[in-house]
Amino acid sequence: MIGKIRDTLIGLWPVIKTYVPKPGMIIAVIVAFVIGLIWSYAVDPVIFHDGDPRSLGQTWQDEWVRLVAERYGYAASNAIITDDFRQSVIALLRSVDNPQEIVNRLSLLEIGDLAGQAQVGAPLPPAEPNLWLTIRPFLIGPIVLAVAFVVGSLLFGFYINPMLIEPIRKRLRGSQGKDLVGGQAIQDIQRARQIRDELSKAPPQETDLGPPVVRHVSIYNPGRAYDDSFSIEDATRNDEFLGECGAVVSEKIGTGQQEKATGIEVWLFDKEDFVRTLTTVFASEYAFNDPALRSEMSAKGEVVLAQPGVVARLETNTLRLQARIIDMAYGTGPLPPNSYFDRMTIELTTWRRSAIPGGAPAVSPAPAVPLPPTPAPSYAPPAPTFAPPTTPTPVAPSPYAPPKTVPLAPQSAPPSYGGGLTPLKPPPLQPPPRKQDDDPFGGTGNFDPVN
Repeated sequence: MIGKIRDTLIGLWPVIKTYVPKPGMIIAVIVAFVIGLIWSYAVDPVIFHDGDPRSLGQTWQDEWVRLVAERYGYAASNAIITDDFRQSVIALLRSVDNPQEIVNRLSLLEIGDLAGQAQVGAPLPPAEPNLWLTIRPFLIGPIVLAVAFVVGSLLFGFYINPMLIEPIRKRLRGSQGKDLVGGQAIQDIQRARQIRDELSKAPPQETDLGPPVVRHVSIYNPGRAYDDSFSIEDATRNDEFLGECGAVVSEKIGTGQQEKATGIEVWLFDKEDFVRTLTTVFASEYAFNDPALRSEMSAKGEVVLAQPGVVARLETNTLRLQARIIDMAYGTGPLPPNSYFDRMTIELTTWRRSAIPGGAPAVSPAPAVPLPPTPAPSYAPPAPTFAPPTTPTPVAPSPYAPPKTVPLAPQSAPPSYGGGLTPLKPPPLQPPPRKQDDDPFGGTGNFDPVN
């Protein structure tokens, strides 16, 4: 059970990590909470007014009982005790923690019977203060606050922000974009829309896959937190949710406030296969040829050399994602050449496998990265003396056309090989004569093989 929960969280992590607050933010909230506790408990504690006698110390509770006893004695000496007066005295004695014990300890016998009646309905005294009660708010409080903060952030990211905040933000978008980051974000949104419109008009590259379910464009530019996430919803089936896809910075290089991405990670999440999330990393030329960086990125998924037009494919049981680099450029600076990206535009196209004609056809592989030529072998294999007859191999039927029956060629008797060809001779039945030097026992032993 624990293993399934762990696998589920690992599979969902790329989706929810966008809305999980950073550890520094959680620590800041906890520190602020602890400072508030210290201020309210030690620096400026609360002052109570008109509190219940039970909140007083034991000495002052004893004094309260003495005053009640004096009042009762004064009324008894003047013969003005009534049933209502006795009930009022019982109510006053019930205001302390343990009225019977206080009366017996102070030897106030005149109100002993009244204290016994007050003891029956008196609430239990509070627990004595100890170390645990003192430090409990400082331990349980931060834990509860941190959990509530994370859950609240997830609810805000998944429900409150897209349903309430984002529509209002779109209406007020005219006032945004006055700073550099906001203006760049709006330009990226407009450019992505323009590219999507152009791609929607162009015919799909792979017609055998049919029309895609969704087509998104992700644009990377330095200077903003690049972590794009897009929903995969089938518009032909009432916007049925199928999963999510996106792109995020996988590896950085160099130092400084502005990130320098040397690897861009593309990921695909399928709701029907939520245990795992498939990833592919577009690596710069420097990172692709660096063994350490490439090994670190290969732990996340397949590493593909980033080039304009290169395609990476991710496939689950029900979805197929094609990530294509439309445009990219390397940054220039003190770092090695072609080591980090200055911009990159990625097209994310998703198909539903059940909508593909003929099930799940094979897809042509992505453009391969040129590899160095393999050196020729230093030896030549022996040429065969003759070519035996071969039987035609049946061709596998195409998944896009009904299977056709291919008649096999009639079998013919194997030809006789004559002419200048010399037939192979079987090995001799008896081993060659053994030399005397091969017998380490000087001819005293028989080492002939047993037939």
